[in-house]
Amino acid sequence: MKAAPQPSHPPGLLPDNVPAAALYMLVASAFFVGLAAMVKLASDEATAMQAVLYRSVFSAVPVWLAMRQQRVPIGSPRKGLLFVRGAIGGMALFCYMFAVTRAQIADVMALQQLSPIFVTLLSVWFLKERPLLHHYLFAMVCLVGAFLILRPGRGMASVDASVAMLSALLSAMAYISVRSLTKTEPTLRIVFWFSGVAALLSLPFVLASWKMLSLRANLLLIGSGVLAAVAQTLMTASYRRAPAHVAAAFSYANVPLAYLVGIVLWHERPDLWANLGILLIVVSGIAFVTTMRPKSVPTPLDDGEMTTPNAKL
Repeated sequence: MKAAPQPSHPPGLLPDNVPAAALYMLVASAFFVGLAAMVKLASDEATAMQAVLYRSVFSAVPVWLAMRQQRVPIGSPRKGLLFVRGAIGGMALFCYMFAVTRAQIADVMALQQLSPIFVTLLSVWFLKERPLLHHYLFAMVCLVGAFLILRPGRGMASVDASVAMLSALLSAMAYISVRSLTKTEPTLRIVFWFSGVAALLSLPFVLASWKMLSLRANLLLIGSGVLAAVAQTLMTASYRRAPAHVAAAFSYANVPLAYLVGIVLWHERPDLWANLGILLIVVSGIAFVTTMRPKSVPTPLDDGEMTTPNAKL
């Protein structure tokens, strides 16, 4: 009797379907932009730390429910590294929320796309990986684009945008720690600890400067947490249907989407140099991720990241 044929794709993945992967990632990118827009709309009342708390709590709840359903325990022998990863991710999330409330949304989204670049550069020291020469060249072009956005002569606008770049760097550090955790920890546990630790660390700051929010602000912040969870689900579905370097390229759609949202809602119009910087980051970033070795591109399937470079946050 002949043995049943074995699937050619890894467990948990589906056969490649690039159009479906693109659709899922494009919708996820739109939701991530919606998340940022909700936080920015609520910023006339809410602080960045309140945004972190709401986003973390209302993203953690569906993950906790999924853990209960799948009987995944919260505890782990590696709780120390889980906490460190959550703390770094929480700091990255705060920087992101702060930048969204203060800087132009297109600038923030473009600078967030630097996180895969920082992952590669940091992996040289921490993981002893050796990227190819053209990856360094693409990284340099992305950093030139970042400099054009951050130009010191822009004053506080430059400082606020610099916080977005710091968020990308901290996110990259979180990715590096996650690569170690995925050897022993299930994705749901990593995601839950990220949201849980971020919520716990933000709570004292929120209580210290507590102020009541209107119904509008509460709904906007709750909505940002729900959008984050939905966007993460869609992004995971995208990575299940196409190679990571292909799916990741479509995530750069959030930059032009954020550009349009900034024009429509806040009449934000980046100047010529910032536009050039955004273009350099998007084009070089897409070239970077599409030529990266599959194991070098972090995805929700192997790191549980809620923020990559999008939901990363």
